[in-house]
Amino acid sequence: MVSAPVTDMHAGEPKHIVFVDDDRYLLDGLRDGLRPHRRTWTMRFLSSGEEALESIDDEPADVVISDLRMPGMDGAALLESVRDRCPSAVRIVLSGHAEIKMVARAAGAAHRLIAKPCETDELARVIERSCALQDMATRVERDRRPIGASALPSVPRLYAQLTEVLSSGSAGACDVARIVETDIAMAAKVLQLANSAYFGRRCPIAKVSDAVAYLGLETLRTLVLHTEAVSEFQVDPPIPGFQLETLHEHSTRVARVASALAADTGAGEHAFAAGLLHDVGLLVLASQDREGLAKLLAVAHEQACPVHRVEHERQSVTHAEIGAHLLALWGLPHTVTEAVAGHHGGDWLKLPFDAVATTYVANVLVEELEAELLPGVPPPSDLDLDYLAQAGLTTQLPRWRELATRHCFQAAA
Repeated sequence: MVSAPVTDMHAGEPKHIVFVDDDRYLLDGLRDGLRPHRRTWTMRFLSSGEEALESIDDEPADVVISDLRMPGMDGAALLESVRDRCPSAVRIVLSGHAEIKMVARAAGAAHRLIAKPCETDELARVIERSCALQDMATRVERDRRPIGASALPSVPRLYAQLTEVLSSGSAGACDVARIVETDIAMAAKVLQLANSAYFGRRCPIAKVSDAVAYLGLETLRTLVLHTEAVSEFQVDPPIPGFQLETLHEHSTRVARVASALAADTGAGEHAFAAGLLHDVGLLVLASQDREGLAKLLAVAHEQACPVHRVEHERQSVTHAEIGAHLLALWGLPHTVTEAVAGHHGGDWLKLPFDAVATTYVANVLVEELEAELLPGVPPPSDLDLDYLAQAGLTTQLPRWRELATRHCFQAAA
């Protein structure tokens, strides 16, 4: 059963979606199943890579979804060509069993890999989120701040701990990962490097511990001790209303709660990374636009409202969009960038309950606790109870609040 399509997040020209598969029955099924989306998408259903490239040359695509095993041009070759001819297109693999070498090739050109069979609702949700990220990138690209951020601010205390551990020569990957997981900037940079083509990674990594193990301690030692890829950051002079330690403590709490909610709901394995990095856009502003961040925080304090609400009222690019765009530039998995972009909810919330919703709910629950227990903390965001009711999860809220309290205390310990 196909649900009604959600309202397009950025109304305007229809998105051009191209489906490529040599199985005509599958294409016919997709055409029928996605019929409710015809108001917002222009869809083309093609049976070969060669035909798809001709079509894209005539009219560029926003999203290309391809099988891998096809006669003539296979899906990996098609997506590689699409990457070169239409670099702004989101490229998605929708395929059954294929040789590992072909999958590895496709992973180098695809943003997403989805296994057949895939529910039409799930495929539609992936397409919608991909289009939303694409629209967001168009907005943020007019703002030069994310482009300038090749390194982000790390907490001096945590940087000193990491330096000491790496200098000792006796540290293990677990010791290093434990420190990196508590620092937004370090975690983002390590995940960026682990997901980069330079280090030969084909499948995306979203767990900090996996990224540390993949890169190896010698690589990390070089990055930390001999370069400025990861470096200490002093907020000097201070930015009124901004404290690096406070932001990291909040982000660690959200990561812990998001991870616990994901385990409770089965909402994906990337929740911890998404929770830890959800406010990375504020780090970009702290390093690239100190004056702008100070003014934003001053207005939020004066109005006694969350920062993102001030950003929306100004109709400006939000810190959520800035952070998600930077992480997308850095090659982090779409599931993480989507959760960062949507951590304040709104149109990013979809059914079923997923990593975006997990990060959103975890952030609100942590904000509620911080407003109750900590002095000078802004009021929390409102929890979207209608969305939770649609997801059938309203009755879980009391237990989730208890869970959040327990994990926040653990984060502060």
